Amino acid sequence: MLNDRSAGLTSLLDRDGLYRDFLQIASFVRRSDGEGEESARRYVQSRLEGAGVLCSRSAEKGFLAFGGPGVVALADGASGRSFPARAWNFSAPAEGVRGVARRMGAEDFPVSPLDYLSSRVPHGAKRDLAGCVVLSHSFSPEAMLSAQDRGAAGFVICWPTEGEREIHQSGAAMMWGTPLPEETGWLPSIPVLAVNGADGRELMGREGAELSLSCTSEVRVSDVVRLEARFPSTEGQPYFLLVGAHLDSKHYGATDNATGAALALALALAAARMERRRFGLRVCWWSGHEFGKYAGSSNYARERFKEVLKHCLCYTNIDMPGMRGASDFSSVTAGPDLFSLAADAVYGVTGQRGAPVGRVRSWDQSFQNIGVSPFFIWTSALPQGDPNRTGDTSMPWWWHTEADTADFCDRRVLETDAEVYASGLSGLMEAEGVPFDVAALCGALRERLKELREALRPWLDLGALCLVLDGFQDAWRRRGDADLATALSAVRLLNRMYYAARGPHLQDWSGGAGFVPGLSEAARLLRRGPGSDRAQAVILNYAASQRNRLLLLADALNALPLQAEGRVRDTESF
Repeated sequence: MLNDRSAGLTSLLDRDGLYRDFLQIASFVRRSDGEGEESARRYVQSRLEGAGVLCSRSAEKGFLAFGGPGVVALADGASGRSFPARAWNFSAPAEGVRGVARRMGAEDFPVSPLDYLSSRVPHGAKRDLAGCVVLSHSFSPEAMLSAQDRGAAGFVICWPTEGEREIHQSGAAMMWGTPLPEETGWLPSIPVLAVNGADGRELMGREGAELSLSCTSEVRVSDVVRLEARFPSTEGQPYFLLVGAHLDSKHYGATDNATGAALALALALAAARMERRRFGLRVCWWSGHEFGKYAGSSNYARERFKEVLKHCLCYTNIDMPGMRGASDFSSVTAGPDLFSLAADAVYGVTGQRGAPVGRVRSWDQSFQNIGVSPFFIWTSALPQGDPNRTGDTSMPWWWHTEADTADFCDRRVLETDAEVYASGLSGLMEAEGVPFDVAALCGALRERLKELREALRPWLDLGALCLVLDGFQDAWRRRGDADLATALSAVRLLNRMYYAARGPHLQDWSGGAGFVPGLSEAARLLRRGPGSDRAQAVILNYAASQRNRLLLLADALNALPLQAEGRVRDTESF
């Protein structure tokens, strides 16, 4: 079902090699800066160099965090009951930290970073959790930090899928990549441990019991190594597509993310054999994903800032392809400007009609602040209702556990994922003219701003902003043929409005709400009721600052070289 335009890269895929490479990468325990990850990196590099592909290594410093084994014990001195646990990354270490078990739900904590930050007070904070160990199904960093501020001695994540025996391990940090100075306090200073679903159910029934927490945990500054292969345009174009997959993993990480690293390698080897590449291609294998809060990709965004800003057409992320049971390709993870190309690739390979997804602020999306368009964040997924799903998420029960071994990769699904990625990238590389649907991106932003205008009407006027976007969309539709540089400038500005809340040289914090995230989160909290006059004042100031940031971006849109009759009025006119 592949069309002629996109068959080129797909036809060059080595499917047998893809699976062999996966098995080899999945044979290593690939902790960031560990020997296993380095062995896997050397293997990928040797495969590239064996095919005549020039690749480079580079490294920048980052925070790496390694939560180790732990124990949650009943400290009553009689039962001797204890539960194996694992500290989450960025947890504090502990040796016999004691507290009274206190069961709490997600509703007892802030719902987002803005909610947490706006509700903090320098003095007079309630200390209602002093001397307690929180037991909760919630695993958000805001919940952990809020519990700490309220005096909790520790936090135990009781996995919400009650029958599971595996212990899931992830991270407990709200920042993204290496923290800014003001973000260094966004790490817990209390132990944060997770127990499995079965033990969590028992612990949740022990409210009021005295618990003892012990665990190992380490946070250190270390090199975050990156492997990169570059394939220049055969037509001398400076523009390129960026592809990335994280190489580091929890334990063996077969489906998260040995499959993705192998698929990235297969695409690179196929790209080396392409006779024509209208645009260049860069393929990166990130480290510091699982252990550094996306340190590898965010370092790249920082260190390659100018070239990414000027010439990167899109970012394609490869994460968790090829999972057993992953039959759903209908969530098309591409921005509105590239959605049609991505949806065509999905349909051409799988026959499934795709729909757009909401804003994703995870999965190595380190290029949103710069304004780079997403062009696939993942492809296949477990369908709704699949019994392998865990914890009210789309993840499988073996996610981030020692059980994630090669047995859970389905070779046929992995090959289908590879074909979707290859088809989409080939279609984009070989597209004639401007590949972006700028009007579709502007339209999506415009609709979201109109929704936010209604939601924020009691507190903030977004009328001028909406009118400027209306004018720009009309002007773009009436323009003559736009060159790629102008289209890319428009996409950059629109994406910064649509996806980000901070400037292009920064990273937004982890988590957050929908599109136009700064205003979206402010609207949600204001409509809910901030809880105090102090919090409301902080949120209103934040919302007004976000409006002003968007007005500046709208004025930059207005300055783009469109036809005279299509010029947009300056925001000062309103």
